[in-house]
Amino acid sequence: MDLGYMGKILRVDLSNRTWQVDTIDLDVKRKYLGGRGLGIWLLSKETLASIDPYAEENALIFMTGPYTGTGVFSAFYNITTKSPLTGLAASSHSGGTWGPLLKKSGYDALIIKGKAERPSYLLIEDGSCQILDAREIWGLGVKKTNSFLQARHGKVAVATIGPAGEKLVRYAAIMNDIHRAAGRSGVGAVMGAKKLKAVVVGGSQKSQYHNRKAFMELSRNGGKKAQQNAAVFAKYGTSVVYSLMNERGALPTYYYKGGQFKRADEINGEALKSRYWIRDKGCFNCPLKCANVHSVTEGPYQVEETEGPEYETLMAFGSNCGNANLASIIKANDVCNDLGMDTISAGNTISLLLYLNEKGIVDKGIVKGLDLSWGNPDTILTLLEMIAYRKEFGDVMAEGSMRTASYFGKGCERYVIHTKMQDFPGFEVRRAYGTGLSFATSSRGADHLRACFYVNELFSTELDPYGFGADKVNILVEKENMLALIDSLVMCKFGQRNGGYTLEVLSTMLTHLTGDEYSAEELFQIGERVYNLERIYNLSAQKEPDVLPDRLFEEDLDDALEGGTKISREEFKEALELYYKNRQWDELGRPTPAKLSELGLK
Repeated sequence: MDLGYMGKILRVDLSNRTWQVDTIDLDVKRKYLGGRGLGIWLLSKETLASIDPYAEENALIFMTGPYTGTGVFSAFYNITTKSPLTGLAASSHSGGTWGPLLKKSGYDALIIKGKAERPSYLLIEDGSCQILDAREIWGLGVKKTNSFLQARHGKVAVATIGPAGEKLVRYAAIMNDIHRAAGRSGVGAVMGAKKLKAVVVGGSQKSQYHNRKAFMELSRNGGKKAQQNAAVFAKYGTSVVYSLMNERGALPTYYYKGGQFKRADEINGEALKSRYWIRDKGCFNCPLKCANVHSVTEGPYQVEETEGPEYETLMAFGSNCGNANLASIIKANDVCNDLGMDTISAGNTISLLLYLNEKGIVDKGIVKGLDLSWGNPDTILTLLEMIAYRKEFGDVMAEGSMRTASYFGKGCERYVIHTKMQDFPGFEVRRAYGTGLSFATSSRGADHLRACFYVNELFSTELDPYGFGADKVNILVEKENMLALIDSLVMCKFGQRNGGYTLEVLSTMLTHLTGDEYSAEELFQIGERVYNLERIYNLSAQKEPDVLPDRLFEEDLDDALEGGTKISREEFKEALELYYKNRQWDELGRPTPAKLSELGLK
């Protein structure tokens, strides 16, 4: 057994209903670690970049990392595949308990290819694998599926798709522990295309450490720091960000028309905690317990209990839809979790429809007379059901916001707020220019977790949120590389940032874990290598430009705050050129031969 690793990967061929055990060379692990890093390496080896995401040959890769299931903040795992939403490499991660239990089952990774003849699920326990009949649970929501499989198999963790994944909604999620989502880029649709309902994991195998005492001391020290530095975050979860973004004028409102919502106090973190909170809940080995559990016991939007909604969901079904009914947002969050959909893309696709309706573009007949004015909770919930089951116009919306805009023609694509076909998360970048650049350069389309640049521009006063410049570009590249490393270990980003897990601390921890000597410089280069390999894959898959939506260059924000004027195309172009130069990519954004040689990618 490799220290820090289980030393085995499981390959499953659903078409032939077979499985086999494989290994990964030690030098490959040294270069990519695990998680997102080994995920993109495996995808590059297993799947042609030109492949149809729904093809049997597309690999669906579940990856842990050496850090998964070990110290504090070690709950996360990663899923890599080719995205049906963007056509690029999808890399989505999730916390909870599933990742550590995949490792306890005896495997570092699971690679799934093929397509089952009938709905199936995998049962993986202590080195064994069974491909079992899922017809009894096909069509069920996430909650009932989880209950059924845990009742049948005991102390296991379940990663499953809901009806949205079965119907190939292009932004379907894979849900684990009922409420935890590998949410972005449509990984759940790939699982549905394979007729795979769930992956059930369990076992008792343990990770081995070179020096467990020294490793755990460093890990726990970070946990204590995080409890001190992130006490407010631990209390409210990500919903605490809502009021701050509204104050900064960076809260997307009415489909990115403004950056401030007049009724934000009705749906912020404080309102959520005071009115609907019932208890805190945390991932495996997490001292912060940021997953607040809520319940709605009265009125038309009752929910027995659900984790969240997170900040992004409060934005997506709240301010961006003009909706100030908090109970309905909790309900929308719960519906998305049970149906298995990314709340960001689902909410943005709905708010796009409301925006186009305001412009007089939408024929009411296509939505059977639904009220498409801003802020109608019942319309939002009805549309979610229509999307997940591809009913009526929901069949179009299930294709994503860009394809929905294309349905209407008339140049409606220019109204969509996306990069590389993926919807923007909850940050108005006309008041955070560097964050906008990070969305454009993100390797999986618009994304708030590839660089977390809003932390520098909006959470703190470290950087002036306006303008670009060499300093911002340098910091962006450093953060992209650093977070690619964190996703390869795999470690919770909130915990890493607040726990003071610097490159020096991480290299020492990894040395104590594996027994192999790692330096801070080597770890940083691993992150850079991962980001460049993702770039190579994406350039081979389809060239999507590193650009921002037209509206951000042409429209000022419609609110009362200062700033928020349209971004200069010329300044953005200059910043992108600086970014390419910093990364040692050519003028078309292609890694140069010298950079590929330096990273061992030739």
